[in-house]
Amino acid sequence: MKIVIAGGGTAGWLSALFLAKQNINREDVLSYDVTVIESDDVPIIGAGEGSTGQLGDLLTSTLSDFRNLKGFNEQEFFQECNTTFKLGIDCIDWNGIGDRFLKPLQPSDTSGWIFDRDFAICSKYGKAEESTPNHFLADEDLAPVFKDLSSSNLEIGYAYHFDAHKVGKYFKKIALENGIKLQKGTITNTNLNPKNGELQNVILSDGTEIESDFWIDCTGFGRVLSKAVGSEWVSYSEYLPVNKAVVYTHPFEEGESIKPVTTAWAMPNGWMWQIPTQERYGCGYCYSDKFVSDEQALKELQEVTGRNIKALRTIKFESGRLSEVWKNNVLSVGLSSSFLEPLEATSIHATIIQLVQFTQRHLSPYKDNMMRESNINDSNEHFNMMLDEFRGLIQMHYITKRDDTPFWKYVNNDLKRDALIEKLLEINEYRIPGQDDFPHYKGSAGWGVWCWVLAGNGLIDKEVLEKSLITHNFEKESEYFYKDRIKQFRSYAKNHLPHTEFLKWVKEN
Repeated sequence: MKIVIAGGGTAGWLSALFLAKQNINREDVLSYDVTVIESDDVPIIGAGEGSTGQLGDLLTSTLSDFRNLKGFNEQEFFQECNTTFKLGIDCIDWNGIGDRFLKPLQPSDTSGWIFDRDFAICSKYGKAEESTPNHFLADEDLAPVFKDLSSSNLEIGYAYHFDAHKVGKYFKKIALENGIKLQKGTITNTNLNPKNGELQNVILSDGTEIESDFWIDCTGFGRVLSKAVGSEWVSYSEYLPVNKAVVYTHPFEEGESIKPVTTAWAMPNGWMWQIPTQERYGCGYCYSDKFVSDEQALKELQEVTGRNIKALRTIKFESGRLSEVWKNNVLSVGLSSSFLEPLEATSIHATIIQLVQFTQRHLSPYKDNMMRESNINDSNEHFNMMLDEFRGLIQMHYITKRDDTPFWKYVNNDLKRDALIEKLLEINEYRIPGQDDFPHYKGSAGWGVWCWVLAGNGLIDKEVLEKSLITHNFEKESEYFYKDRIKQFRSYAKNHLPHTEFLKWVKEN
């Protein structure tokens, strides 16, 4: 089967890698003929980006067969993409000026579906995040690697920060080494089959005509192919308050330790991020143009950071997703399929999960088998459910006590509240939410992600917490457990390599 991917970048070349993986150890008759159409006219959106743990699953071969791709491994990813570790998100001023919490990339205790003991006990006596080793590593700027460079023997959740300009090139290099074809050019026209509405061919700016059996749209905000087949946009603007971002970079201070966390500051009209790569910070400010102009937003940044900031670009966006991410013979991936603000690094996560589902459940060398209505509906239903949950997760960050500016008053009073948030807040009136209060499917955020935001924003009721501990018979052992846990994790952290030293070792080896 011939498959054409329209667009390079992270989404396009990652899609190519998933398809290249399918060709490994297959008979030629069953192989996929894959071409990427890459344009030099499309800019990279991010200055520095972060991921979730899903990307680590690829690089460390948790997802099967990726280890069989030539040149695909974690160390090379660090070396070629200015990669750093991400142990969590350091959230500053979200629940009031001076408030701070870490949202660790570490699942809560999933041994029980009803009640998370570790989370509850640490929430009572200290901070919820202290139930994870991530808190203690991040606090000392340590990497999730022992001093002897061996892997940690506790399950530490981590992801990556990287240079957005380099990661696409890295994936491209590997894809080309593994049999993926490259066609340079910009799509200027699309033609549909009048009989069935499928995309038949595209025309490039130099007149080249390209046909394909199946297409993957990775053209970003342009959504060239998805628009051609009539996929409609579902806006999340009623739920999510920001619609613009100014992007910039700034260098490290001399001798500055490179932190293994993304930093997210709540601002008067949105929030600001800071992502450390090996060479610099990638930064930006997400804000609402209902409350602040581009010029005022830049001024706010300069006042908060004390820097003379030169914006690389200002991006206007509308949060949302396609109603049909797979329509006819076009599958939309990455920014073509959806866009949520970058708060939880949902874009790359959603891309990976979508490609896992597609290649493992629906992809077939026989087009008639693959294009069954049941496959298309299954793919769309799963993607829509995932993005709708992510919408709620991001909105949960804004459910805080802040009301000190018109923006935060608007967030508190006028935003349409996500249904899952309403459910969780109601549950919290009488018990602590747990695993079974969330939908369960591949790629879902679930309790192991939501719980840190609930705790960090002060949405875990202390009285309910106390009663829950008594109900589950943990009140007697809880204080001893907390002190022992803290002691254990502090001791454990001392055996780890400073993040900056690990990155130096990576460069030299």
